[in-house]
Amino acid sequence: MYMGLQFLSRMILATATLLVFCVSMNAISDDVVSKVVEFSASTIEKISSQEPILGKLYVAKDKVRIEMDIDGKRRIIIRDFSARKTLHLDLADKKYMEVSWPATKFNQLPSSVKRPPLPGDSDHVCAKLDRFKCSLLSEEEKINDRKTEKWEIVQVIQANNKQSDKTRTVRSLVWVDRELGVNVREEMFFDANSKSLRELRAIKEGLQPKALFQVPTDYRRVEMPGPRSHGDNMQPIK
Repeated sequence: MYMGLQFLSRMILATATLLVFCVSMNAISDDVVSKVVEFSASTIEKISSQEPILGKLYVAKDKVRIEMDIDGKRRIIIRDFSARKTLHLDLADKKYMEVSWPATKFNQLPSSVKRPPLPGDSDHVCAKLDRFKCSLLSEEEKINDRKTEKWEIVQVIQANNKQSDKTRTVRSLVWVDRELGVNVREEMFFDANSKSLRELRAIKEGLQPKALFQVPTDYRRVEMPGPRSHGDNMQPIK
């Protein structure tokens, strides 16, 4: 997605490597925590003719919980910005993995952390890179009863062959919710027969229960598989 709130694709969610909420993964400051709007939402991602991926998103002041059904399995990822770690929960076997984030320089937090810019912001990619062109199509359009701005983003991609002058144009429609500071809907068109949809639905603002971001007491902790590990060959931590 173009900044803002980012959904996980099938591959990225399976490997749990992508940050979902719009705050730096390396650090978080008290200033940013105070500005975050807590909310929950249902998520949907649909790519061309594939079956849609459904899930849930829970956003607290300094934590994010992502739930999605992938290949019949419920996957849960919890990102804790204050503790600087990510939790991966396995519901079927009642186990979890904990991954600490790399230390920052001198292990210090910056004085402030900004949300990634949204379309229309002076530091958005459209204002910085010529290959992106943004156009405001509507200043006020309702998406699931929420006020949004509708933007068109056009990106021109050069062919892989540097000797070729051929280019490919990717067009996206983005609905920006300024109150939440995220994109609540995106439609991306790669060509006449290829389209993707990502959307937040049933958004509910309000404080999120602390239990959502905690590991259940009956779960056991396991180690992250090493480079040569296969499948579920994970050893419990003693």
